[in-house]
Amino acid sequence: MKNKPTQYSTLVQRSSSHMHQFIHKLCRKGDEKLHFILVHDAERSKPNQTNSAHSAHSLNSSNDKQAVLLHKPLLLLEKQVPHMKLISKNNKSIHLLSQNAKGYAVFMEINRRDEKNREIKEIRAQFIDVDLNKISEQFQTKEQLKARIKQLKSDPLERIQSITIKKGKQGQYLLRAQRAEEQVAQLKKNFLKKHWQQIKNAMIIETKNGYHIYWVIQNGSISKFVPIQKALASKFGSDPMITNLSRVMRIPGFYHLKNPDKPYLVRVIHSGRKQPFTQEELIQTLMLRP
Repeated sequence: MKNKPTQYSTLVQRSSSHMHQFIHKLCRKGDEKLHFILVHDAERSKPNQTNSAHSAHSLNSSNDKQAVLLHKPLLLLEKQVPHMKLISKNNKSIHLLSQNAKGYAVFMEINRRDEKNREIKEIRAQFIDVDLNKISEQFQTKEQLKARIKQLKSDPLERIQSITIKKGKQGQYLLRAQRAEEQVAQLKKNFLKKHWQQIKNAMIIETKNGYHIYWVIQNGSISKFVPIQKALASKFGSDPMITNLSRVMRIPGFYHLKNPDKPYLVRVIHSGRKQPFTQEELIQTLMLRP
């Protein structure tokens, strides 16, 4: 008689399925090495940790003492998330799920790196980061800033949870606002409904505050990657900083833990088509202007 699946075993299966679906969609060559980085979610969310937060987006630029660089060949990657162990710079074995439970977010470098000269050698995907939680704007005068804050606070549809203001290096006012969870959930639905015809062939990852969307690429040109990234961000209103070749992204199958009391499992919600895109096909299909 077969044992009934427990809540834990069901969760393990779901987590592993999301992680492997993501990795094997992007990585099609068994001998390639994958590169990861762990960064503590709580540290990234602190207001005075701006540099650390940005450093998590690139292996080359990471100077955060809390960041841990890891790697492993695709062929040796464990099949289940609870068994996954990656290798550190010092050849130590790091158990991923234990680190995630301690609050570390798991990121992977999306494009393929040449192991000898450390340069990016292959474009695995073009992708965007749709963050519906934050409003980021800048203003030249205090009057403009005050008018915008008043507008945000009085708009019942925005449901602003918090607002922070900083002074930029050139004297401009930088406004950062966070929306309430209920508003983010509604904006997620609105985004999918509005853009479905344009993203239905892409792989869609749902995060706590939005979506990561990937168009898997074959025979891509290194020189075309950044212009296409910028064109995608402009078309979908996504994060304009997601443009560099060595960009890393949060991977599904692990938890988002910026709020430890409300862990959120990042997951694949749509796998997209099987056949990869060419960059030219993507440009034409989405009518991009790179």
